[in-house]
Amino acid sequence: MNYRITNKPVFEQAQVRSVADVVFTEEELKNGMRLAVSKADPTLELYLIDVDGQKKFDVRWDDSSEIFVGWFSAWDNFVWCLNTAEKEKQANTAPQE
Repeated sequence: MNYRITNKPVFEQAQVRSVADVVFTEEELKNGMRLAVSKADPTLELYLIDVDGQKKFDVRWDDSSEIFVGWFSAWDNFVWCLNTAEKEKQANTAPQE
């Protein structure tokens, strides 16, 4: 597994049902609730955020952010980014000839 789950209960809930009932702390309302982070690149993270009272998913990588309404589209994007980050890490750590 090339990512680490940081909030297992909400991560698992998002996969099977709505996250509309997830309660945020004041800090999470401002910054979002981190659900997962890449092992290859710690700047790649998956968040649950609140946008005008609606829960959405935010895939953040470096200084970019892409917001998704549904879990599956957010997860597909996160996995694509994970694979890209892993390839970049391998390319940067490959022995130079």
